[in-house]
Amino acid sequence: MPANTAADNLGVVGQFVSVRKDTYPYISPDKNSLAGKSVFVAGASKGIGKETAISLGKAGCSKIAIGARSDISQLVGEITKAATDAGKSAPQIVSLQLDVTSEASVKAAADKIAQEFGGALDVLVCNAGYLETWRPVGEADPSEWWKTYEINVKGTFLLNRFFIPLLLKSETKTSILTTSYGALALRPGASAYQSTKFAVCRLAEFIAAEYEAQGLVCMAIHPGGVKTELAFGMPEDMWAVLTDEVALPADTIVWLSKENRPWLNGRFLSVTWDMEELESKKDKIVADNLFKFRMLA
Repeated sequence: MPANTAADNLGVVGQFVSVRKDTYPYISPDKNSLAGKSVFVAGASKGIGKETAISLGKAGCSKIAIGARSDISQLVGEITKAATDAGKSAPQIVSLQLDVTSEASVKAAADKIAQEFGGALDVLVCNAGYLETWRPVGEADPSEWWKTYEINVKGTFLLNRFFIPLLLKSETKTSILTTSYGALALRPGASAYQSTKFAVCRLAEFIAAEYEAQGLVCMAIHPGGVKTELAFGMPEDMWAVLTDEVALPADTIVWLSKENRPWLNGRFLSVTWDMEELESKKDKIVADNLFKFRMLA
């Protein structure tokens, strides 16, 4: 029987395969070598973005670019230490100050990374995000409401606009967009955040449709319920869902970066899903065209 409410639908999707709360061997950087790969993490200054950059180092990723508005110079040393502690070669690291809402800033970042990484990029991780204070539409701060769209939607668009040409010149050709289970939910007061995450999922579908013939794979991931600064911006009664460890999204992104995965193209997926179990269902996912938005009648 089809799910008839947003809450019902969220429940069905969330339990598609076994749920994980922390990292596990199948996605561990120890077992997923990224030697020879190049990855750019936008929104790398803290939380999931920072942990992802460190996990890339542990996986032996050869070229890592990190970008954020704030100073991330300290992260360079942390990535290098993570790589060497794991017995891997120190990666080439490009650190950038980046405003994802600025066309000039994103273009400059793409130009710099193209110059440093030989004109190609294997994986783009669009992690920059914003969450407004949740209020009903009639009480919302218009500038803050729209800022959510500027960062979550325009920022994700600009990153893909300027990095897709680099992705198409690589082997892995993968763009990972950060969405949320909020895209499937309908929480009063969250009209900006949840609708932007819905839009990001649809953008992933567009990118997949427009570039799949050239081998590009684009997916939209729910990064888990992690105790980050952004997540604590939700109303306090929502904090109970923040039960996932930050290593879970970081190491899942490492796993997703290992190879081009056409069966995930244009789809939503949650890092809380067991990736080995999910992979075992890839034929069903493709045959039934799962995890894309549609309207039932």
